[in-house]
Amino acid sequence: MHFNAKSLYYRGLLTKGFQPVKNTLTASGKQLAAKLIRAQVGTIFLLACVFSLVQPVAGYTYFWGVVGGGLAVIIPTALFAWRAFRAGGARAAQQIVSNFFAGEALKICFAIALLIGLLVFTTLPLVAVLSGYIVALVVQWLTPILFLNST
Repeated sequence: MHFNAKSLYYRGLLTKGFQPVKNTLTASGKQLAAKLIRAQVGTIFLLACVFSLVQPVAGYTYFWGVVGGGLAVIIPTALFAWRAFRAGGARAAQQIVSNFFAGEALKICFAIALLIGLLVFTTLPLVAVLSGYIVALVVQWLTPILFLNST
């Protein structure tokens, strides 16, 4: 017999507002990933604005350099979160682990490809690209610690 949340609710076995464990675990992971990506985007935008204001000549190239370097971290992070938090629940433990490893491999490969593409195929300033990349990485490392209590 197959039970879903709606049938359990009507039978009185599930109270209103309660979600199955599978949905709450993956939902909290997705929420933390969304907070991380928002923090990265905000920080990169602020750093890009500072770089463009400090550079009187060609400030726009520094702006886009920081944005490009930041996106070389943000896009792979979003891909990792999408891949890692697709499955949830105790029965999918092996799938969760394989999704995590596949997501991390995808993230590393994509980050390297984006960074090489930015450095080889564009004329963006190296200092701006690396600054955006490094700041996005630092935000990625620090944000889970800061938001751990809020999830």
